[in-house]
Amino acid sequence: MNPAPGAERPATPEPPGLSAAAGNFASSVSRYLQAFSGLLGLELRETGLQALILGMLAVAAVVALVFAYLFLLLGATIALVGWLGGSWITALLGLFVLHLALAAALLLVLRAKARRPLFSGTREALRREVERIS
Repeated sequence: MNPAPGAERPATPEPPGLSAAAGNFASSVSRYLQAFSGLLGLELRETGLQALILGMLAVAAVVALVFAYLFLLLGATIALVGWLGGSWITALLGLFVLHLALAAALLLVLRAKARRPLFSGTREALRREVERIS
């Protein structure tokens, strides 16, 4: 509807000042950081089990390597004492090879499990935000 002749037009609102723009920017940054931290928390809950499995596999591999080293030392000691005579040496060296193979297998499983990227949702959100800003 057209205003009546002689009627005053309503004043157009002025753009926000610097302090209002800074407040809007701070509010936007705060909302973005809250959303980002919420997403990070969700990712941590989802990847907690994977991180636990990776940690347990790493600890099991270290324990197997320690046992392999101990059996190697014990086998070498008995070999030096008995000058390669007796069945104890064969048994200990067999245990050494067994533990070494176990450690190698655990490291291979750990390496295969560690290839899956962590925090994929957060990375995707960051990529989308960078594309949106660019």
